[in-house]
Amino acid sequence: MRCENCGNESPEGSRFCVKCGKEFGVSKAGITVCPHCGAEVAPGSLFCAACGKSIGAPYGNVNQGRTSQPPLADPPSGTLTSNIALDVILSVITCGIYWFFWQARQMRAVNYLLGQQRYSFWLWFFLTLITCGLFNIYYEYYMAQGIVEVQDERHLPTSKDLPVLSLILTIIGLNIVTDAIQQNEINKFFGK
Repeated sequence: MRCENCGNESPEGSRFCVKCGKEFGVSKAGITVCPHCGAEVAPGSLFCAACGKSIGAPYGNVNQGRTSQPPLADPPSGTLTSNIALDVILSVITCGIYWFFWQARQMRAVNYLLGQQRYSFWLWFFLTLITCGLFNIYYEYYMAQGIVEVQDERHLPTSKDLPVLSLILTIIGLNIVTDAIQQNEINKFFGK
């Protein structure tokens, strides 16, 4: 491409001259040329009337298909679902140590499904430690609410009683049963 300002040759497809920095596509008469289709565009236009692409955005895509949340990346394979029986057995054999890993994975899964960072393992861990386990009762209820919210958003059959069931089971000391039920609901989202 030959620059009208300095006469220097720039690589084909350049938007600016490599020598003087003048933008290509703007003629002396003030008529702008669309960098995507080559049609003439009125000065000050943000979009091309011929192809509809943005004059200034790369590749002509502006806010295409965007929502308030950025699109989620594909989940790492096999890291958000699990074999519930194996989780229960490993939690019992390790005297509850594996249960912490299981909790962290469930929080990652529900955060992924919600498309936001709502549940924090470290916040849960420290507040559960400080409150001698009382915060976990609330958190199991809170996690179950997130699962029901995802079911509603995806128009799936909802487990409306899951938060209350999680609360009751956790209060009577059956955390592992609560987590098994919640993991079953999480696995359904991923087709397991």
